[in-house]
Amino acid sequence: MIKIYGLTRFQPPGWEHDGTQVTPTLIELTAKRWKGLILVSYVLFAAGLLIMGQQLWSGLYRPLFDGQLALDGSPISLLGEAFSGLGAVFGTIAVVLALAVMVYARFMAWWRHG
Repeated sequence: MIKIYGLTRFQPPGWEHDGTQVTPTLIELTAKRWKGLILVSYVLFAAGLLIMGQQLWSGLYRPLFDGQLALDGSPISLLGEAFSGLGAVFGTIAVVLALAVMVYARFMAWWRHG
């Protein structure tokens, strides 16, 4: 009778322990598996912005500050060159690639969590 009563009564987990045992804590580590790709995407994003900023500086703002812009020239004509130069193209590709890697890593961390 005591055995049946012990199986049917409601008791919280760990009721029979004396309090000296440490209960295990479950930590979900799945998102940590994708931290490397997230870090790569952050670095790639920062590099893309730096490349685009360097292209914009050298194509548009340096001639304005150094006095190399002729009086008959327009800064608007330099703006198109600054955004279509080689650095701007590689910077844009790096930023788009970083966003794609970030979306992939976040999706896979969500998808594989369970």
